[in-house]
Order: sequence, then structure tokens, then C-alpha cells
Amino acid sequence: MGENAGAGLGLPTGFPQRLTRPLIAIDGLPCAGKTTLAMRLQQAHGFECLHVDEFLRPEEEWRGCQPAFPFPYLRYEEFLQAVSDLAELGACSYHPFDWTTLQVSATPRQITTLRPVIVEGISALVPLLEPYYGLKIFVDSDRNSILDIAPKRSLGIWLREWREIFLPSVDMYMLTHPERRADIIIPGRGSRGKSAEMIYALKD
Repeated sequence: MGENAGAGLGLPTGFPQRLTRPLIAIDGLPCAGKTTLAMRLQQAHGFECLHVDEFLRPEEEWRGCQPAFPFPYLRYEEFLQAVSDLAELGACSYHPFDWTTLQVSATPRQITTLRPVIVEGISALVPLLEPYYGLKIFVDSDRNSILDIAPKRSLGIWLREWREIFLPSVDMYMLTHPERRADIIIPGRGSRGKSAEMIYALKD
């Protein structure tokens, strides 16, 4: 890939060769297009990817909880530690959530920064992690239609939880204005107010 390999996505000139740090954040609302963007960057550049959703807790640990940020349904301290280890040590190890069993996998996953690593998911741009990134991306999207789409992403389960826990918790995080911490904002699903030629059709 040449120095303008990211131009079609609206990424900075010289991406990824001019990354000052090996971590790339992709943040945004649920179903904005974050995962699609991460996958396309992986395919184009061979990056590793750490997904915030990999730190989901088993349902029995969070059912009945109240909306909050940090998200009570995630192993949030483990997520923060994994990203910190990548930034400071060049490697991390964690146990990802297994969507087949809906439990935390017994098999650890190891990631190193021998290649750049994408940190993808809601709250990737939490202020504590912001200094670790060489590029910070926010995918803009339509909040009003999330509940029409999001339950399909979680295998059709947790329909009530999306309304009562997940999305209200995300709204709390969005009050921290992660888009203001981004280097670049990419239009995603249902994004408005952007010229047609700037819209990158993202559909997680």
C-alpha cells in the first residue's frame, strides 16, 4: 500500500506509515460502522484489532444492573489494562467473550504491537486512553435508529436490555464528547450534514 492508502476513507495523508504510535482508536455509537471500518483497515493493512465487546461480562454478572459509565456489563478494568499494556509494554493478554457460549473464553488471546493495533468500540476514546493513540477516529451516525438495528447485532437477545441498560449507558458516555477527542470524524450509518462525496457507507 502506498502513502495514500487511506485516502478513500478520508484518513490522513501518509496513513499508516506516519503513525506516531501503533494504536488506532475507532469510537462511535452502536451500529455506526466502527466494526466495518476496522475490518476494512485490517484487510488493507494487516492490522491487529482489539474490540471493546470482547470484554463483555457473562449475563449473570450484570443482569438487573442500572445504566452507568464505566459500562457495568463490561470487564472495563480489564479493557483499560489491555490497552495500557499494548501502549506501554507492546503486548497484552486477555480472555475474550465467547458469543457461542455467552461466557468468557478460557483461552487467552495475545496481541502485540509488531503491527499497528486497532482498538474498536464504544468508549475507545475514553480520556484515560486518549494519549496512547497515534490516530483517533470517531464514526458519526444516527442515534435515533439504533434500537431498530442493535438487537440484531447481539444475536437477537437482550432486546429489553438494549432499551433499559445498554443504550442509556452509551448516552452517559457520549456526554463526555468523544468526538471532540478524535483526530478525524468519518460519516457512518445515517450520518447527516455531510456532502455525498464525503460519506463512507458503513454498515456494522
